[in-house]
Amino acid sequence: MQRYFELARALEYIEIHLLENFKQEDVARAAYVSLSALQKMFRYTFGCSVNEYISKRKMTVAAEELMSSNKPLYEMAFKYGYTSTEAFSRAFSKVNCCLPSDFRKGKKTQAVFTSLTAENGDIIRTSPIALIEAIKNSINCYVVCFDIAGIMDINAISREAGDIALLEAVSRIRQYISNNIPFFRIGGDEFVLITPFNYIEDAEHLASSVLSHNGETFTYKELQIPLYLRSWYGKNSFAIGSENPAVILREKVKYQGFTEVRSDE
Repeated sequence: MQRYFELARALEYIEIHLLENFKQEDVARAAYVSLSALQKMFRYTFGCSVNEYISKRKMTVAAEELMSSNKPLYEMAFKYGYTSTEAFSRAFSKVNCCLPSDFRKGKKTQAVFTSLTAENGDIIRTSPIALIEAIKNSINCYVVCFDIAGIMDINAISREAGDIALLEAVSRIRQYISNNIPFFRIGGDEFVLITPFNYIEDAEHLASSVLSHNGETFTYKELQIPLYLRSWYGKNSFAIGSENPAVILREKVKYQGFTEVRSDE
């Protein structure tokens, strides 16, 4: 229980000071724990470092602002604590899997790393408005999800290789969808499309088209690394008002339909 309150204080501090120039040591101090203890809590609870969590939160908020503002990218970079548009674009791309300039043009893959709060002994993620609206607007249509097979092995080579794998996965998916299909990153390597499809055959065709590229490689330094995706799909018939619709999509859609195509089949 003590760790719960420490984590709650850390999360609250991050949200209050999100757009300020603070360090992870400041978060630890606010939570009344050592930096090493704070890092262990975040790794165990969220599977990422404190700085990674902060970056994911900043770039999720930045994506929301890009949709509602025409603010120049250099102003956005400065607002979110970066010294150049290039540094801001790299950070944005790591989280949202596209450049901010492409995101603004509608070629967006929106992350749903919304704020976490501590409530009644649980850690709860707030519902992303864009995802909720997409779900509301496509009841009884098909949701198609993808993830990367073996992402942990790729990350073991290098986290940079893992970032490239995410971008390659998004690139493969984008070949087969239009910009008006809502496209979200709902987990570390998990993506969801809220399609307008009323028939399962259309969902199956989309999944198979993307997975037909399985086994094709991407380049990391001198390595050629093969990339495989998996897909699952199901009808969007979930109750609106869920505390975390991303989790609902991931768990309830999974295994209604499942496609895995290897390049040698």
